[in-house]
Amino acid sequence: MFADNRKISLRQVRRLLILDIFGMSSLMLPGILASMTGADGLICLILGMAGGLVLLWLMGKNLQYVKENYYSYMKDTAGELVGDIFMVFYFLYFITLCGFVLYQTSLLVLVWLLPEGSEFWVNLLLLALAAYGTVRGIEGRARVYEIIFWFLGIPLLVMLILAFREVRTDYWAPVFYSGGEDLLRGTIASGIFLLPLTALLFLKPFCRQEEKLAAVGKRALIAVTLMNGLIYLILLGVFGQNTMGVLKRPVITLMSMVNLPGGFFTRQDVMMTTVWFFALFALLHTGVFQSTLILKELFHESGNRYSMCISLPLAFFIGIGFFQQPFLMEVYEIYQKWIVLPGMVAILLILLLVHHLRTHWESKKEEKESC
Repeated sequence: MFADNRKISLRQVRRLLILDIFGMSSLMLPGILASMTGADGLICLILGMAGGLVLLWLMGKNLQYVKENYYSYMKDTAGELVGDIFMVFYFLYFITLCGFVLYQTSLLVLVWLLPEGSEFWVNLLLLALAAYGTVRGIEGRARVYEIIFWFLGIPLLVMLILAFREVRTDYWAPVFYSGGEDLLRGTIASGIFLLPLTALLFLKPFCRQEEKLAAVGKRALIAVTLMNGLIYLILLGVFGQNTMGVLKRPVITLMSMVNLPGGFFTRQDVMMTTVWFFALFALLHTGVFQSTLILKELFHESGNRYSMCISLPLAFFIGIGFFQQPFLMEVYEIYQKWIVLPGMVAILLILLLVHHLRTHWESKKEEKESC
């Protein structure tokens, strides 16, 4: 069966969400925000969190009315055609996210772990592992990442504490120096990296105590924002705004500079790269799982074989496309900024508004019939 007919706990959902949004955001956001706003990047993280809380509030309001699953709720509320259009929108988001994360994970492997490797075979292996995890079901995936959660988190915290010795606090100034436009761009960038939280909408059938899903999302969002804020301050204090803004992976570079006591391990950057590898792979797995699940619902498929056979090749070609056509990065950025981000909010608002209007109209109709 798709998820072995079982449920996952709220704790497992929270840890999956933390890995999903932490890996990509901590890897890419510091450089993006430093180039845009300098020390004010921390403000963008806080504003992005505020936007994420609004998104989670809208998700929670809609989830209150979900009986079977999110797809059925959309069809019952807005009609079958509109529900299918919304599902296609979500599918395109998750499949392009999957391809982009596949590209970033492969790049991480090829630069830091296997410099002589082939992008083709690395992409293929990563997708094969994600496909295997999807076949095993969400429960098996949740158990695996629950086990490795602290194996990733504890070394990261230790390395950050050691790196704090190199921080120059004068690099944290000037504050409130950026213009409103730069702050807005930075806030939007922060918000885009939080969009994987929308996977919560599709997890109700797989989760125990599903009424608390939105609250779990809030805890995960706050935890990731605090971690990203700490990482941003350390990176800014070590590298400064100008250097940090041109580094592609500033947090990985930082890990290679930290001196462990005793000097017994000289390539800790390789060890720490595995933290981001597993975090990125968790997000890749989410992309495969969600896109397959959405196609499964759209095709009314009892299993997930055909849906996966469509999702995996699409993700593979999108990932390879990012390697071969660099301009696709700009296209993807525009797509995320002008289509996905407003679209996610618009769908939730439309569903909530239509649901209330339908409920109000039906209650009025019942009153008239009873008179």
